[in-house]
Amino acid sequence: MNSASSNTVDSYENLRSRIERMLNKRTAQQRNENQLSFDLAEEDRIDLSGMKGPSQNISDFLDFIVDATPKGDVYLFGGLIRDMALSGKKGFNSDVDIVVDGNWTEITRYIEGRGSKKNRFGGYRLWIGEWPVDIWNARETWAVKNGYVKYQGIASLTETTILNWDAVLMNWRKKTFICKDSYLDDLSHGVMNIVLPENPNPTGMAARVFRHLSLKDAQKVTVRTADYLSKCTERYSFMQLREYEIKSYRNSQIEHSIYRFFAHLNKIKHLPLRIRYTAAIDWAEEQGLQLPFKQKKLDFFLE
Repeated sequence: MNSASSNTVDSYENLRSRIERMLNKRTAQQRNENQLSFDLAEEDRIDLSGMKGPSQNISDFLDFIVDATPKGDVYLFGGLIRDMALSGKKGFNSDVDIVVDGNWTEITRYIEGRGSKKNRFGGYRLWIGEWPVDIWNARETWAVKNGYVKYQGIASLTETTILNWDAVLMNWRKKTFICKDSYLDDLSHGVMNIVLPENPNPTGMAARVFRHLSLKDAQKVTVRTADYLSKCTERYSFMQLREYEIKSYRNSQIEHSIYRFFAHLNKIKHLPLRIRYTAAIDWAEEQGLQLPFKQKKLDFFLE
């Protein structure tokens, strides 16, 4: 993920165009043991005569799933949309996350046992050409299933992500977006907010947030984010986070100066958070620490 820059998309219309161009790109015609097969029963067949096969690109696959769920909807979710908004196709190097709000039983009939693999959180991993795709039942995502978020419609999923940057869905049938009104502005200005602090991989979450700061993806941190990161320094040493980062990303970007700043913020936790933050900024300047986030106060960056 690249930092906010002049390449950040300026409208949802342009974001839609970026995504469609990206996903219409024909993938490599390779097959492997994880790739999906579409040899459906005769009564379940969709007329694919007008396409070269849903394994050719993600767009074809999404169209196929939309046709297979006429009473439901299919959504792109999270990272792909975020990276397309920030940097376009050059910024995307992650998995494609898809969620289905509809007849999940019908979808699993198409993919279960046909090369896809069920993951430990109840979704499925499959490959479309060289693209890794994770597909989920919207009503059974981890945060919903474990009671952290009550499912009240597809928009509830925007409350289940780690960061506000990932809290976005695109309805593939309607080509519309579901997110907060401030979504594009937050990306453009690099405002980082923690959406849901609970996570099945808390160490990974902490490493990811520190990494984003160190890579200068974030220019401004919210009250909620500052509080979260200060508490992380109680739970994890700098070396624990770095070791996890190297294992997961095969490189290390987390800066010791950033960790030290939030560790100091935690040391003075008896003070109100905004006062702590200002004091920690002053301390960092005295120590000569270089910090990527620019604001001197948290006053205007509430939850």
